Amino acid sequence: MRTVGASHVSFSVSDFDRSLAWYREVFGAEVMLDEPSDHRHAAVLRLPGSDLLIGLCQFYERDHAPFDPTRTGLDHFAFAVATHHELDGWTAHLDRLGIAHSGLLEVPPGAIVNFKDPDGIALALMWRR
Repeated sequence: MRTVGASHVSFSVSDFDRSLAWYREVFGAEVMLDEPSDHRHAAVLRLPGSDLLIGLCQFYERDHAPFDPTRTGLDHFAFAVATHHELDGWTAHLDRLGIAHSGLLEVPPGAIVNFKDPDGIALALMWRR
């Protein structure tokens, strides 16, 4: 048995509308499903040129403590890019949007750029050798 890649990742967010706008602006994500209910608001987004889906979910009546990568759970999520050159383009895109990031870091498996979404969820873009 084996897996063939990632299907989707879903993030709990504190402000659904703010996060939806941010993921659409940063990634050009298309809304595939928008599902409000009485206890939460959820959406599924598709990234252009990718099979990866991103879920956003705001649960009502919850304490929305800021994201903390040191807490048990998710440390960060990295999106794959095909080339080192594309990673340079993403870095420039984040700069144009005013999104703070680590800059391009060369690491043994390739190169990575780290940044955060509006809730402080740690994200990265990575090119693998």
